[in-house]
Amino acid sequence: MNHADTSRPLGPRRVIVIGAGPGGLTAARELERAGHRVTVLEEQDTVAGKCRSLEVGGLAHDLGGHICTNRYERTARLIDELGVRTERTTRYRILDVERRTASRQAMSFLRDPAFRRYRALREREFARIAEPGLAHSARALAAPVADWLAEHRLQSMAASFGPGYTAAGYGYLDDDVPALYFVKYAEMTGLLTPGLELLGHEGAFTVAGGFATLWRRVAAELADVRCGVRVTSVERHADGVRVLTDAGPLAADDLVLAVALDRILPALDATAQERELAGRVRSNAYHTTVATASGLPDNAFYFLAPHTSHRTARGHCVSYHHRYPDSDVRTFYSYGRPDDVATLLRQDVARLGGDLEEVHLHQPWSFMPHFGSDDLGDGALDRLEGLQGRARTYYTGGLPAFELVECTVAHAQDLVRHHFPPAHGTLTPHEMIEEERTS
Repeated sequence: MNHADTSRPLGPRRVIVIGAGPGGLTAARELERAGHRVTVLEEQDTVAGKCRSLEVGGLAHDLGGHICTNRYERTARLIDELGVRTERTTRYRILDVERRTASRQAMSFLRDPAFRRYRALREREFARIAEPGLAHSARALAAPVADWLAEHRLQSMAASFGPGYTAAGYGYLDDDVPALYFVKYAEMTGLLTPGLELLGHEGAFTVAGGFATLWRRVAAELADVRCGVRVTSVERHADGVRVLTDAGPLAADDLVLAVALDRILPALDATAQERELAGRVRSNAYHTTVATASGLPDNAFYFLAPHTSHRTARGHCVSYHHRYPDSDVRTFYSYGRPDDVATLLRQDVARLGGDLEEVHLHQPWSFMPHFGSDDLGDGALDRLEGLQGRARTYYTGGLPAFELVECTVAHAQDLVRHHFPPAHGTLTPHEMIEEERTS
């Protein structure tokens, strides 16, 4: 990531942030803490993006990302600063659909000689993989994941991390998905390297009352968050940015795009390079279904075998989360076309001996914006990072950071810290901590 633009004035800057998911809200918070004036625009009627929650029977069910591991240090710090309550997550289990049996995840990779080969490979070729962002490791991990695993004899890594990777919405390992994303996911599980306990939890944790609680708390502290606003056009000039919305025009010095480049392209006065990169973005058709279903295995996050093994299972449920022991409401996850997902979910529940009684919400996502192997090898992520600050525009979110909460939080924080110097008379968060410590 580039260093701060010292040619810009050090006074307060007016910034428009498009997107009120974790990346956009984190960037806005960091900007305001540095003394800048921020307006956040969100097309949906609520904040949190893919971290929204649905309440059923007084209990919150998370629609997207909500599991935090011991690698979620930035997220944990944010949770702590805002006084948000956390709780342990449920256990993980592999559920065999045919046999109706559940077992622990196979973590044989951690005891396999292949693990030593992986650590040596990481040190030699992608030592920065744990740092925020993806561009620093993209070329080294551009190969399709199945080819990369076979080349380095890391098949046991696929057995240990593949089910969770696919269940989380990142794709099937036999798809043409670059190894970069699989390796980033594996690193963020916290299982490959020892980590500290966070917020008093030995293992994974989540936000009590739904993960959206955290993002609503962040939004409540910001000066200007506008939901239900559709951006119709973005005009960028040498002296500033003009954003037209269905609620009226806005002007600012700078623009932060916390939505994927291909999603904002129809409204953006895009440069040739932005159009070229946007045309290469891929995403997964991923679905969350919150439903009452009785007669199923309880109290765990289940990865369904063999539905997570091959892309031919697309449409079938790949996982479900039963979070509350006294409730029959479960959250199911699938890939595919909406009609296929609805039909196959009912069949999958029946095959497991259960009964799908009532669907409370079906949410389709355009999930995990990413580049293909050829595009990574050709430097697509390098070019995206090279655009930071040009045309008064900055890019954060799942495309440059990886579609995972800790990754988007860390990338957004570092983006602001590198490119937006604190306004005159404003202490950075680090300076505030130092001042409190010495006073």
